[in-house]
Amino acid sequence: MKKNNLLFWIVIIIVILSAIGYVRLYFLYAEGIVTTPNLPAVAHVVLPVKVENKVFGYSVQNKPIEGYEIGNGQDVILLIGAIHGNEVGTAELLNQLVAEIKLNPKIIPNNKKIIIIPVTNPDGFTISQKFNANGVNLNLNFDTPGWKNYGPQGTYAGTKPFSEPESLTIKQVIEKYKPQMMISFHSQGAIVNPEEDAQSDALGEWYAQKTGYTYSDSADLGWDFFGTATGWFAQNYNKPAITVEITSHTESDWDINKPALIELVSSNNLTATQ
Repeated sequence: MKKNNLLFWIVIIIVILSAIGYVRLYFLYAEGIVTTPNLPAVAHVVLPVKVENKVFGYSVQNKPIEGYEIGNGQDVILLIGAIHGNEVGTAELLNQLVAEIKLNPKIIPNNKKIIIIPVTNPDGFTISQKFNANGVNLNLNFDTPGWKNYGPQGTYAGTKPFSEPESLTIKQVIEKYKPQMMISFHSQGAIVNPEEDAQSDALGEWYAQKTGYTYSDSADLGWDFFGTATGWFAQNYNKPAITVEITSHTESDWDINKPALIELVSSNNLTATQ
């Protein structure tokens, strides 16, 4: 018993002396008498990159609007394709980007998240038809100033903004993920068309330079469309948005777009233009 008591008091004394030593060291450090040793730098932690299949919503005919959530960061980029169902090359382009990321997911920095929706209009896409199952041009169905039921050449824009489940899905994706930029892929024409603000201009000029596509603003093209997805996003969130018209409806233009897209998703900056 005496041996156990002695051991107990030895432990207590050691603990007290250690505490006194740490307190004394703290005050010496605070007074600048001692400094911290040169410790090795802590290694940068790289999180495993998540590549998650998602169903973001459903079409008029209850087809899933599928896509991907890639990465762990707070700086979100939104890429969508085939909002016009006959523009099938845009879906292939974005699917090829996803396949490239899956081969090397480490290209996505910790600070970034990429939302990719290759086919926004699955009903139209299934039958290679521009409009959705209600005959609506989905890229006129967003709530921008001057919205009306019929667009250029009598194109039906819907009963009201966001009347269609597909456009409403894009709205909900934007509200949930709060992307810092948006690119909508269309065809055809090999054109980059920015929204009407300086941020979008800068992104559009960079993308055109990288791809060799023609940079053209809406005035140059004679476009005066209301209700577009990129227009609604840029106006409501004050973030850059561009429309990229690839060369044809059926070809993906992957080799043309690959350098720009890979740089965009892998840059440590929010956008590769910074």
